[in-house]
Amino acid sequence: MIRWDAPGPYAVAFTTREGGVSEGAFASLNLAHRGGDDDARVDENRRIACEGLGLDVARLAVNRQRHSATVVRAEPGITDALGDCLWSDTVGVPMLALAADCVPIAIARTDGPAALAVVHAGWRGLADGVIDASVRALGAGETAAIVGPSCGPCCYEVGAEVSVRFDPDLTTGRILDLWSAAERALQRAGVAIIERVDLCTRCNPALFFSHRATGEPRGSQGVIGAVTG
Repeated sequence: MIRWDAPGPYAVAFTTREGGVSEGAFASLNLAHRGGDDDARVDENRRIACEGLGLDVARLAVNRQRHSATVVRAEPGITDALGDCLWSDTVGVPMLALAADCVPIAIARTDGPAALAVVHAGWRGLADGVIDASVRALGAGETAAIVGPSCGPCCYEVGAEVSVRFDPDLTTGRILDLWSAAERALQRAGVAIIERVDLCTRCNPALFFSHRATGEPRGSQGVIGAVTG
């Protein structure tokens, strides 16, 4: 796991594909109930990931992601709400946002009552405002965020119909810089502190699942987080 030393009472980490029990194309820490992996193995992988942060997998909240700007308040144990951001101000509710080239992001309130969001942000979500919606869900106050591993500015090829939805300087040739697109969206939403992991999922197939590198079948990693106090 790649842990974030978040400024506040939070436990947050980006998972890799290492350390789980899945096999083959899903080896090994696949966190997604999709694409043909054994459900029992995925459940065990989620338990392993939560346990690594001292969190209770029985309370884990996961959305059914749709590349949208929809934000959902996390409910303990609910794993089928439609949306691409989960947020909570309740202690001890683990939240998981999945990714396999899209950008996983964590956003934390740094003053006032603790509140945390985990976000799945592909180009559609970024263009449609999922970051702004996620920050607004946390309420008034200062925030900090971290942009996790995703397909990098070396590899994320898009068409003109996609690049036109972002600042012109974010596309070089046919390559869109998703990391900077996410960072700018966070800045525009008023996030005061922004960190980036800057690891490309496509360039690191031994460490991450990548749809663009392997296609289907494949697993997903993600960002897991919870308010802890």
